Amino acid sequence: MDHTTPALLIRDKRRAWRDRLTRYVVSAGGMVVLAMLMLIFVYLLVAVWPLFKPASIGQPQALAWPQNGNALAVGVDATHQMVWRIDENGKGMFLALQPADKPLQPLQEQSFTATAPSAAASMNGDFPTIALATVDGKVLLVSPQFHPVGKTGDTGHFAPDWVYLRGSTPEQFDDKHQPLRQLSVGIQQHQPMIAALTQDGRVLLGQPASTGWQVHQIEVNAPVSQVLLSPEGSRLFVLSPNQLTVFPLSQAGVGKGQNIIFDPQKPAQKNIVRMALLPGASSLLLQNAKGQISQWFDVQRNGQRELTEIRHYQPTLADSMLINEPYRRVFAALAPSGKLELYSSLRENAVLQTLIESGVKTAWFDPQGKGLLVETMKGAFWYPLSNDYPEISWKTLLKPTWFENYPQTDYVWQTTSGSDNYQAKYSLWPVVFGTLKAAFYALLFATPLAVAGAIYTACFMSARQRSVVKPAIEMIGAFPTVVIGLVAAIWLAPIIENHLLALLALPVLIPLVIVGGAALWTRLFPALAQRTGYRFDVCVLLPLLTVLLVLWFMLAPHVEILLWGMPLHERLGDGYDQRNTLVVAIALGFALVPVIFSLAEDALFSVPASLAQGSLALGATQWQTLMRVLLPSASAGIFSALMIGLGRAVGETMIVLMATGNTPLLDNTPFQGLRALAANIAIEMPEAVVGSAHYRVLFLTALVLFLFTFIVNTLAEAVRLKLRLRYSAEREGL
Repeated sequence: MDHTTPALLIRDKRRAWRDRLTRYVVSAGGMVVLAMLMLIFVYLLVAVWPLFKPASIGQPQALAWPQNGNALAVGVDATHQMVWRIDENGKGMFLALQPADKPLQPLQEQSFTATAPSAAASMNGDFPTIALATVDGKVLLVSPQFHPVGKTGDTGHFAPDWVYLRGSTPEQFDDKHQPLRQLSVGIQQHQPMIAALTQDGRVLLGQPASTGWQVHQIEVNAPVSQVLLSPEGSRLFVLSPNQLTVFPLSQAGVGKGQNIIFDPQKPAQKNIVRMALLPGASSLLLQNAKGQISQWFDVQRNGQRELTEIRHYQPTLADSMLINEPYRRVFAALAPSGKLELYSSLRENAVLQTLIESGVKTAWFDPQGKGLLVETMKGAFWYPLSNDYPEISWKTLLKPTWFENYPQTDYVWQTTSGSDNYQAKYSLWPVVFGTLKAAFYALLFATPLAVAGAIYTACFMSARQRSVVKPAIEMIGAFPTVVIGLVAAIWLAPIIENHLLALLALPVLIPLVIVGGAALWTRLFPALAQRTGYRFDVCVLLPLLTVLLVLWFMLAPHVEILLWGMPLHERLGDGYDQRNTLVVAIALGFALVPVIFSLAEDALFSVPASLAQGSLALGATQWQTLMRVLLPSASAGIFSALMIGLGRAVGETMIVLMATGNTPLLDNTPFQGLRALAANIAIEMPEAVVGSAHYRVLFLTALVLFLFTFIVNTLAEAVRLKLRLRYSAEREGL
């Protein structure tokens, strides 16, 4: 008989409506969470993608350009609005970067020399310097300047001007009045310095004097083809076909030259014809007659720094000119036929190979590397360049790289320096390794404590004790991690340093004390031990353990002196850093214990009591019941607790930031510092320039961290479900 009433039908409809609404809300919430995860992933991917965008060159723009005389020196101002040019007749002018269909409007035209210069050299930078040489051995120094006009702070318009550095009249440089066929200019102690190669093959080095130039002749035991000064005037490179001589320069004079004899068996060292310095003046590029280019810089060998060939670049162009950017370690080989190969100093293969207008005479990069100015037989052309991050590649990020002035290839993370010309180093392995190292040692500390505590609390502790102990441990998880990190850095690190041996012995000492104390307790007081049971053991063991540990920590420093004659941390020397991985492991492990303990304890406590009671009823001991019944049944939850702890350790920021030295090292020992991904982002993101390589590489590290935690948590959930299904099926089959 149906007793359904209209009121019941209305209530059932309302309940069904609420159920549907709840299902939709919960489903929508889950979809929103997934959408937010995807949005974070897409945002990070969009920020990282430009790092790996290949270099490209745009369509050329023909420029309004003088048709008389080839250019000796050219430069582009920082705003890409104007070009300065000095031609082979010694005439200088400023030109606006405008299309060829517009009339040529040269500004500040000026003839610097009465006759055509025999040579010219320019040094780009914030204060460009051009040296012009005459056929009778005289030199003239001039600098193109751009002065802002308009209101104060208005940098939109500039007035160009030529500035003479030592008067408008050329000064005698070679007392033999020989033509100077090649020049190089540098600045030492805010004073210009010129190196010159004369028509008869002499090498001259001159500095300004009160009147004229103070010139010294440099003796070289081989025919010279090129001289090159470092921009800061600290070294002079003298190139011969079969050797390179490097002279150190200082205020005291010219030091003893270092001869590097080229090895003809190495193709890149055979018949060297030209050289060029990359920005920073640490790397020297050598090019041979076949167009092969090699990079050289100083390497520490046998207690001395030696100029060493590091890498050579392939492929190469024969009969090509070598041009480089003024501020980045980027250079190009450009053949008269218009074949262009663009390189980054850290990458052996060209980042761009293309063909531009043929009949190339000369070419120059703009200061930011955003374009290439090419002078050809048909006129001048401006080529836009897109090469924002030439130093970044998967190889430089993931493989050992030989950086400037390093003795060998290495993984190095160093994004900033005190010098403006430093070479940024973006190897990811030091920070990835630091993250995994911190997580490993933290779990090594936290897992035994948390899991053993969970086993004791869930399986052996009385309900009254459990109601106090479990909430107390879980409350530790509410401690701010910044406080834990501060305490670890200020208080814990010195204690570990002064009691290092005592701490290292604890993993052996504590089990011995517990096992020995339990054995003595049951042997000396068997009746009392049987009457109180195992729940009272802790009341005996804890005081005993505390007393023995205090005595050991008081005795351990004397043991160190007895064994090594000094404290252990001093014995380790540079291998020990006060804020090290051991400090991080204890502090981070302290923060992980509540997380792992709570989840593992819940998993163990949730195992049906009937399983344990049945095992005990069949004659199994408590240990056998724990190992063969309780732990397998709770293994899914324990594994999930460990994986969540791993994710927490990998993503932790403040503890790792404050408790370690934040030095990105690849060192397996727990006595050295580290730098983790999360801490690295927190340290460097505020100082990273938006859109720079540094900025985007930090986003790449964030993407790596995001993917790592996502994959670990996903695998943990999959394994947990598999284990739960497995042991659920086994329980149902009993």
